Amino acid sequence: MGLKWLISWLTTFPIFILLTGVEIKGKIPKKGPLIIASNHLSFLDPPLIGYTAFREIFFLAKPGLFTISKFFTWLIKTYNAINLEAGQGLRPAIKLLKSGRAVVIFPEGTRSRKGVLLPFNPGVGFLAINYNVPVVPVRIINSNKNWLTLILRWHKLKIVYGKPVYPDGFKNTKADYERFATKIREEVSRLK
Repeated sequence: MGLKWLISWLTTFPIFILLTGVEIKGKIPKKGPLIIASNHLSFLDPPLIGYTAFREIFFLAKPGLFTISKFFTWLIKTYNAINLEAGQGLRPAIKLLKSGRAVVIFPEGTRSRKGVLLPFNPGVGFLAINYNVPVVPVRIINSNKNWLTLILRWHKLKIVYGKPVYPDGFKNTKADYERFATKIREEVSRLK
């Protein structure tokens, strides 16, 4: 874990836990290349994964996030957000996976406004199959609820890490990228 990441985590994690009372189930491997594939309910999801993964991670982010404000752009870049359309596509993610890092993907491609799990894009399958990287399915529960209801514990904020899913038996084809993405979606939907 990088020094910046460690210091930020040590200084803010206790406050985050105290405020939200988040329940954490499961864990991710501490070393080696890894894709973390999560459902996406709110803007709280990336920091929630960042706080609870217990290792430095990198986030694939939509280009629109880098135009909100200069401060927000600085903030998300500082905490490892990668602009998906900075002219390089998935190349930065591939480089990170090849160097043994963990990359977070929200395969739905956007936040689910109604909390229903949307179809998963095949990009998660492309990365996992082409680079033989395991995928940890993640389910976030109630991050789309009002902050006050989380602080007052009217809703229980929860994050569930599943077991790594390996792309064994899948081929380097578009059909298998889609099949693998569907498999990960099914794994996410099973997490409670």
